[in-house]
Formats: sequence, C-alpha cells, structure tokens
Amino acid sequence: MSDDGPDLFDPEVVDEDPDDVLVLLDRLEELVGVGRRMPFSTRVMVEEEEFLGLLDRIRGAVPREIQQAQRVVEERSDIITSAQQEAAKILDMARSQAEYIISEQGITNEARQRGEEYLRQVELDKRRSMGQIDEYALQQLGRVEDAVQDGMNLVIESMREALEQLGQAKRHVGK
Repeated sequence: MSDDGPDLFDPEVVDEDPDDVLVLLDRLEELVGVGRRMPFSTRVMVEEEEFLGLLDRIRGAVPREIQQAQRVVEERSDIITSAQQEAAKILDMARSQAEYIISEQGITNEARQRGEEYLRQVELDKRRSMGQIDEYALQQLGRVEDAVQDGMNLVIESMREALEQLGQAKRHVGK
C-alpha cells in the first residue's frame, strides 16, 4: 500500500455502503487523485493492487445493481397485478351495485350512467398508476445504466493511461 494517501479499502474512509457501485467508482477516482503525478505530463501512477482490488469489487457490485433493478421490475409487476385485482374487485362491486339499482323499478338509466362513469374512472386511475410505475422503473434502470457506463468509462480511461505509462516506462528502460 502507498504511504502517499488514504487506504481506500479502510471502512472508516467512507461511511456509505462499501459495495455500492457509485461509492466504488468514487474510490477509484480518489485513487487516481492521490496517485503520484508524472512530471511534465497528465499521467498518474496508482497502486496496482488497490486499482485491481477496486476493479474486482466494481465487477462484483454491478450484478447486484442489476439484480436490484430486476427486483424493481418484479415489484412493478406485483403492483400492477395487485392494481388489476383491485380494479377487478371494484368492477365486480360496481356491476353488483348497478344490477341492484337496475333491478329496482325506477331510475334505470341513471344507474347505468353512474355505473359506467364509475368504471371509466377506475380505468383512468388504473392507467395513471401503471404509467407512474413504468416511469419509476425506467428511471431506476436509467440510473443503473448511467452508473455502469460511468464506471466503464473511468476503467477504460485508467487502463489506457496505464498502458501508455507502461509503454513509456519500457521505452525509458530500453535506452
């Protein structure tokens, strides 16, 4: 480990969930920030063991983030199913009430109109709820996708810089 900066694997360094993708990416960025700068360049040397350790933890955390997104989708499905069951109960109750009112001699047309309006309102409420659930699920999936993309971009850039530094080091050794 380097004596230049904090130990990025120390749980006291970060209070958040140590296996959260965004926390791990922040740690990777911090590793680059505390790395030794190469004179007259934008290159940074980082501890290989810490870098590879963080990279392994990110690889382990990404599937968990995807599983969480899948759970959100499953919960969405459960909520939709529950909403549909509730809507069916309401529809049955509305039909029963409508049949009772219609069976009574009197205001048959008014009863039909009220029942149909009630059914339309239930359908509108159901559609509105489903739209909100879809929007939430898409937002969560978008956040996961953004986090994965940011992590991959950071890893690719770090790998590119590491390869360039390795090439420079090889050229200097060969002189």
